[in-house]
Amino acid sequence: MSVNYHACQSRGVLFSEYEKVCAQWRETFAGLDPERLAKILHLKRDTEYLYIEYFQTLYRLGLGDGSLEKKGEDGWDSELYFNESMAVYHLLYYTKDLPVVSGKWVSSHSIDGVVSRNPNVPDPLLDPFARRYTGHTGELEEACRKLGGEKIAQGDVGYEFEAFPCLHLRLVFWDADEDFPAQVQILVDQNVTDFLHYETVGCVISDLLEKLDARCALAETGADGAE
Repeated sequence: MSVNYHACQSRGVLFSEYEKVCAQWRETFAGLDPERLAKILHLKRDTEYLYIEYFQTLYRLGLGDGSLEKKGEDGWDSELYFNESMAVYHLLYYTKDLPVVSGKWVSSHSIDGVVSRNPNVPDPLLDPFARRYTGHTGELEEACRKLGGEKIAQGDVGYEFEAFPCLHLRLVFWDADEDFPAQVQILVDQNVTDFLHYETVGCVISDLLEKLDARCALAETGADGAE
């Protein structure tokens, strides 16, 4: 089963609804000495919080109680969703002492030799996304630009995104033609597990696709891609 399945099932679910998991991760980071993480990941900190950016949004970890908050228009918000919470917590938990960004891009479906997708089963995140943007490459391009993506020379639409400063994703989209349906692929650094558990990559992918949908003109007009 694709790791994207679990991330898909958790979309729109508040982290606080997973009471035991929420309490577990807060307890894990309660009383944290931020020096190691701040040094490895080049993070800002003060006496109360450790700060990190995730998809251009500032988050902070409470050093006293291990809670997470993100910066919104009206101040700090503690009502986070499951996928974003796990992405941040897992980065802080799984980052190795000497992580290395290899610069080699691999499919998100095959990380560290772990095959995370049955090719005979539709991917719950990528396949609907590809259908949604069939015939709408212009709208997808605009959404990628709005999210701060950097254009790359791959596919009909190709962009690189900064999820975390240390962790980038590449989205490559091929529109449908007379022979094949539209396809989308997410590429990650070969050493992504120096920073995250491989299953958490699905959470980051889900957040990327949701953020693109939110910035797309199709979403604003209520239009949809071909099914």
